[in-house]
Amino acid sequence: MTKLILLVGTPGAGKSTVIGAISKGTKISVINLGDVLLQIAKERTGLTDREKLGVRGEDEIKADRELAFRKIIEKKQDSIIDTHLTIKFGRRYIPGVTIGELEHIRIKAIIYIDATAKEIWSRRHRDTSKPGRRNMNDTEAEIDEQRNINLAILSSCAIYLSIPIYIIYNSEGKQSEAVAELSRIIKEYLSA
Repeated sequence: MTKLILLVGTPGAGKSTVIGAISKGTKISVINLGDVLLQIAKERTGLTDREKLGVRGEDEIKADRELAFRKIIEKKQDSIIDTHLTIKFGRRYIPGVTIGELEHIRIKAIIYIDATAKEIWSRRHRDTSKPGRRNMNDTEAEIDEQRNINLAILSSCAIYLSIPIYIIYNSEGKQSEAVAELSRIIKEYLSA
């Protein structure tokens, strides 16, 4: 049976950086759900701006996620799905995934990459690779709000799906420790 692990984190926590450090030179399959969704939206409507994926109608968003997860399942490959639990648009939060979707694809574990709101704020402002980043003006309090919502959703998913959750702190200057912890967890699930 295919083993899928969900890797999530508040934008700016360093999720992509940590998984990128692990996936280089290994055979770990990392699927960025946002990339899959953008490809689906592009094929259906011509949309090419990832920042606009979440401003479409909820039915369209759900249909695209359903198709994305079907494509992931059809690959029949042990993988890490890199995504977000919530996507923030001003004061509006939309789910990055739903419990029903995670149940359908039989997710085995969820790993949450975290950092303090201050670290996230600082990283967002240092990262020049994302000039149009949607939440650049979020305050530390707003970042903490999203972190708290994510942790509540994470807990609900773990209880409902009866799966383990892991929280890895990607603290400033300690990325190598976060990478080592993530590597250990991945080996535990994808090598067994």
